[in-house]
Amino acid sequence: MKKSCSAALLVLLFALFANAQEVPPQEVPPQEVPPPLPKDSSLAMPPDASPASPNTSQPKKIEKKAEEKKASAKRDEFNPEDYQKNLRVMAYFHPIPLFWGAAYNMFMFNSTFEIPLSLRNSVVVQPTAWFGSSDVYMPNMTIFLVDNGRIKYEKLIRIGSGIGIRHYALDKGQGFYLQSIASAYYFSAKSLSYRTDDDFWKENENKVKGMVGELMFYMGSTHKWQNVGFFYEVGLGFGYDDTKTQQLGYINRLATNFNIGVGIPL
Repeated sequence: MKKSCSAALLVLLFALFANAQEVPPQEVPPQEVPPPLPKDSSLAMPPDASPASPNTSQPKKIEKKAEEKKASAKRDEFNPEDYQKNLRVMAYFHPIPLFWGAAYNMFMFNSTFEIPLSLRNSVVVQPTAWFGSSDVYMPNMTIFLVDNGRIKYEKLIRIGSGIGIRHYALDKGQGFYLQSIASAYYFSAKSLSYRTDDDFWKENENKVKGMVGELMFYMGSTHKWQNVGFFYEVGLGFGYDDTKTQQLGYINRLATNFNIGVGIPL
């Protein structure tokens, strides 16, 4: 009986000790869930984006600039094959002498033929043919605007040619060039000339016949397209006038010239 009471007491004490060790559960208050963002809100995040996505606009700008620079360099790249059309023979006529002669009832035809040897060098041939009789006195002034008097021609004939080399600065067959050319012409006319300076004759009649020569050095520029070409040049050199009339703008054997040519490929 004593043993059973002791066992019951131990069981009771063990039960009390177990109940004392249990901690009552604590209640967690419910968390408030924020309402979802509207679909049209500017704060809404695109479905394919994430908060940690990197900014790719800067690399794209750098790549675009690199492509533009590469395209510009390709445009500026010199390719001789792009200028093969400039290896065609060109025939130019000079409009200024033609219009000048027409104003004085004369035919004054100057021309230039350019025969390319390469995209840098060309042979230049310049045939000239003048015929007619001027109705009025023409100014016989040089390119430096030095008054050389007035001159009137009857039965004028001036025929000849020049030949030279045209050297382009770039291998394009066009653009800036330097040119040297030697020319010789036969000249024949009856000239009526006068000068107003008292140191010279007032009027003089000459029947002239002889050779006229030039050695000229030009600088100019040529522009060529598919079906037409254009050039302009200014020259300075030396002239030989066997006719002793100082025509063609010679002053003390100094010769000057200015040419404009419009032409087509042959």
